[in-house]
Amino acid sequence: MKAPALDILARDCAAVAVLAVISAVLGVATNHLRGTPLPLSYQTPQQRLAAELGELIRAPAFELSNFATVPLDEFEAAVRDHRAVILDARAKTFYDAGHVPGALNLSRADFARDYVRLRPQLDRAKDAPIIVYCSGGECQDSRMVASALLSLGFSQVRIFTGGWPAWTAAGQPVAH
Repeated sequence: MKAPALDILARDCAAVAVLAVISAVLGVATNHLRGTPLPLSYQTPQQRLAAELGELIRAPAFELSNFATVPLDEFEAAVRDHRAVILDARAKTFYDAGHVPGALNLSRADFARDYVRLRPQLDRAKDAPIIVYCSGGECQDSRMVASALLSLGFSQVRIFTGGWPAWTAAGQPVAH
């Protein structure tokens, strides 16, 4: 009686293995056919931005750069007097929920798409002051977007490290 039970178990295991292989092949094929396929291996946000940037230009390897920072009072003056292009590096959902008045959304998460959309405005600002902000604190999105802009030939890029929290805590106006 043991032999038939082992045969049934072996047959069931083989069937499960075949189903697993078929499922994996169909999953990979479906992902490949998507408009924006999911990566098959994990990439850090910096690696994803570097890959998107590589699609936009044939630039040297993407590297995070150190940037001059802008204190709150200088950022407020730049926004008020329109002395700089203000870029919000946060994801679109956060930008839509509220942003610095006049800020353009150049999201780190969708950098290539946003850059192509904003290219006419940004090309006019190649040598103009640009200030990038994100969610402040430990957020590195502004630094990554600023580094990408530097790779694209922008020369006067700085970062407002206080970001959105510092802006709203200071009671500054919010655009939606």
